[in-house]
Amino acid sequence: MERKTTIVSRIIKALASFTVSYAFVIIFYVFISNLGIFDPIDNRTAVQLMYTCLAVALVHFILGFFHIKSNFIFFILYFGVEAVIVLFMGFLVYDFFIMNAAFFVWLTGMLIAVFAGTYLIAYYEDWKKVQEINEIIRQTKKSK
Repeated sequence: MERKTTIVSRIIKALASFTVSYAFVIIFYVFISNLGIFDPIDNRTAVQLMYTCLAVALVHFILGFFHIKSNFIFFILYFGVEAVIVLFMGFLVYDFFIMNAAFFVWLTGMLIAVFAGTYLIAYYEDWKKVQEINEIIRQTKKSK
């Protein structure tokens, strides 16, 4: 029963990550398109962005089964996965990248903002629990 609960919990976290990241992507995309950097969003683009966010969430879900102990490696790996999937889907699957420096500067900023926002909102509770457990471990080691 515990294993089933863990899988369900991971699926719910992946869905939360997907929905939060998609909301951030749409918000930032609309903002940047209003500046004239990205093309205006339409239904097709919104669906393409949704599938891209879903692909990122799916790979992050799979990575969640690996025990990554270092926060630095965790962030680099998860952000790297996000960037690779966005670039792959943007260049090869949907062909919606504009080839100029301003576009890629804004895209990089958007990737960082979406990653940070998604992580903080979707995984903040987990991060707090990990910090509490680490503090208990530190206190236990000090008292020995």
